[in-house]
Amino acid sequence: MRVLSIFLLTFLSFSYSFGFMVWNDNSQKEIRILKELDIEPKYVNNEYFLLLKNNRMNTTKQEFINTITKEYKHAAIIKDVLKERNAPDFLLYLAIVESKLSNRATSGAKAAGIWQFIPSTAKLHNLEVDKYVDERRDPLQATHAAIDYLERLKDRFGKWYLAILAYNAGEGKLSRAIKAAGSDDINILLNPKKKYLPLETRDYLRKIIMMAYVANDSDFLISKDSSMLNSATYIGIEKVDIPGGISLRDVASTIGFSIEKLSQYNTHLRYSFTPPNRDKYYIYIPTIKKEEFIANYKIGPKTKIYNTKKGDTFEIIARKLNIKTSDIKEYNNISKIKSNYKLAVPANAKTIYEYEVKKGDTLGAISRKFGVEVADIVKANSKTNMKLAIGENLVIPH
Repeated sequence: MRVLSIFLLTFLSFSYSFGFMVWNDNSQKEIRILKELDIEPKYVNNEYFLLLKNNRMNTTKQEFINTITKEYKHAAIIKDVLKERNAPDFLLYLAIVESKLSNRATSGAKAAGIWQFIPSTAKLHNLEVDKYVDERRDPLQATHAAIDYLERLKDRFGKWYLAILAYNAGEGKLSRAIKAAGSDDINILLNPKKKYLPLETRDYLRKIIMMAYVANDSDFLISKDSSMLNSATYIGIEKVDIPGGISLRDVASTIGFSIEKLSQYNTHLRYSFTPPNRDKYYIYIPTIKKEEFIANYKIGPKTKIYNTKKGDTFEIIARKLNIKTSDIKEYNNISKIKSNYKLAVPANAKTIYEYEVKKGDTLGAISRKFGVEVADIVKANSKTNMKLAIGENLVIPH
C-alpha cells in the first residue's frame, strides 16, 4: 500500500510539473507574440481581452484548424512569401481572419480575395482588376501587395498593431481615433466604453492575437494538424507567360491536366482564357509540370471569344458558330450558360462580328453602318425590345 501511495504521489507530482511547464511555455509564447505586435506584455491581462479569450478560444482553435485543413495550399504559399519578404508570421493570421484563406471570398463592400482588397486599394498596390482578370484573387501577387500595404501602414503609424487596425478600419478612421483618444495605447483605443473604434475593428485585432496564440500553442504544435502549415505539404506553383487569348484547355492538354484543375490554380482569370487584349499574360502551373510544359507547349492559334446573349443555349451557340456543344463545355469548364458572359471557343469556330454599343448609338444607325437589317440584328441578339445599353456587345450577322 505504501509503495502504491509513493507511486501515485510521484505521478501526480510529475503531472503537475509537466502541466506547469506547458502552461509556462505557452505563457511565454503569448508574451512574445504581443511583443512582436508591438503590444506591451501587460495586455495579456486586459480584462476585455481575457473575457473574449475565455469565451472564444475553443471556437477560434476550431476555426483555425478547419481553415488550414481546407486551405492548406494557400497557408503554405503565404508562409513562403512571408519568409521570402522577412515579414512577420502573424500576417498569416490576419489573412485567416479576413477571408479564412479563401481566394473566392467576396464582401458586400466589393472586397475580394484572401486579403480582401477593394478595387481602389488593389490598384494602388499594382494589382490589376478589369473585365478579364482580378489579381486580388492571385494568392502570390495579392500576398506581396498586402505585405507592401501593411509595411507602409507600419511605417506611418509606428507599431504593428496600429497597422493592423488601420488595415481593417482605414487610415483616416484610425488617425481620427488616435486624435480623439489622445493616445495610440491599445488599452485606450480598444476600450469598449469609449468606442474610439468600431466593435468590428476592436475584435479584429483580438481575433488575430488569439489565432497567433492557437498557432503557437504547445498542444497544437505537436498535433498532426500543425503539419498542414508546412510548405512541403503542397505542390508548388510555377509562373509562366503565354500569349493573350489562349484557352486554359489548350495549356492543360499539353501537361496532362484537366481544365478544371488548371482553373483552380488560376482564379485570378475571370474566364477560362488569358486576356485577349494583351500580347502575353501569366498563368500558374504545378512546378512538377514545368518540364512537361516546356517540352510540349507550342503556341497555337488564339482562342475565339463569344459573348453570350439573353436566350442563348449550348445548342443555339453551337449552331451559330458551327461547332459542337461539347466544345463549348470543355473549353469553358461550365455546365450552363450565363447571360453576358465571355466564352472561349475553338479557333476553327465560325467568325461572328461583334460591335460594342457606344453613346448615341441606335439600332437604325448600326444597321445602316453595317448594311444589315434591324430585324436581323434584333433576331441575332435575341432582343425583346429596341433598347441599347452603352458597352453592350451586339452580334452583327453576315
